[in-house]
Amino acid sequence: MPGKEHIGTLANEYLTPFVHKDLQRLAHMVHSTANFPRASIEFRHVLGTSQQPGGLDLCTSLLQRHFTGDWAKVDAVVCCETGSFIFASALALRVHLPLVLVRKAGKLPPPVVSASKSSSYISSTSPSSKSDGERFEIERGIIRKGASVVVVDDVLSTGATLFAVLHLLKRSGVDAENTNVMAVAEFPIHGGRRLVHQSGYREVNVQSLLVFSGS
Repeated sequence: MPGKEHIGTLANEYLTPFVHKDLQRLAHMVHSTANFPRASIEFRHVLGTSQQPGGLDLCTSLLQRHFTGDWAKVDAVVCCETGSFIFASALALRVHLPLVLVRKAGKLPPPVVSASKSSSYISSTSPSSKSDGERFEIERGIIRKGASVVVVDDVLSTGATLFAVLHLLKRSGVDAENTNVMAVAEFPIHGGRRLVHQSGYREVNVQSLLVFSGS
């Protein structure tokens, strides 16, 4: 229809440049540090965007606008400690949805559903690493079976944490087709998206605001 074509043209001419400009602003807020947490790794301080004036508001606004689904059909925002808590909390407040917390084992009262997270080669070689893996938990019954959720991740790299979260959601009755993932930053070189899709979660929609090359 001519009307729809006209609307599409207006969006491309006027809205897309503004969104692109906002993404550039966010990318410029992500500072990098060489050889951290180990040699050959360039650490990008994604969480640091929230410490800059207007950074958290800009990031959550972009997460809201870039979501390809319908927020009106989403039941909850899900996040895993610790960095994701910051962005997910602000986003949940913005879209008026409850926040579901995934915590490390032992921090939630029973009954809980738990899943293991395998260690990534990035975190396991850090001097602060204390184990070869972790267990994450979610309160049993906190999400109804068949619910639609958006998982917010600050960084998608190896996908180990995200895989554990998706496994928790599956065990809680949330189907893959009703699960969306929104990451602030993604590092494709580590294969996180590939791991998720090749491990039984191909139907999960994964979106990222920023995509960085290298490690």
